[in-house]
Amino acid sequence: MSHLSSLTSKLDDIEAIKDACKELGLSIREGGTVRYYYQQSNTKADYIISIPGCNYDVGLSKDVKTGTYNLIYDKYGNYVESKLGKNCSKLVQSATYHKLARGAKLKGCFISKKVTDKGTLKVEILVQ
Repeated sequence: MSHLSSLTSKLDDIEAIKDACKELGLSIREGGTVRYYYQQSNTKADYIISIPGCNYDVGLSKDVKTGTYNLIYDKYGNYVESKLGKNCSKLVQSATYHKLARGAKLKGCFISKKVTDKGTLKVEILVQ
């Protein structure tokens, strides 16, 4: 029985995802096989995100119809989610922030972020 999960996301900017990985101390590489509970994994992804101290990966598989990346990872043992939050929310929030920040800076705006006590991300964009 497989523990592998696939989540649909709204992430469509690989550069923002790479920036999020850097911010979160993760490494990302193009193409490969997703590591998860079963060692004989043959699940391929467009990008592989490795988590320090974790034997499991997060795969990013691009949906050609929508242009967004689906997240593929093993929920077993809560290894991935203990590092990245439920449904990889920390990764998704950070990538979303980096995409917004790039757009705001291009328009000459100032952007700031704060993580609330509940773990949600609060973003402010100031128009000059």
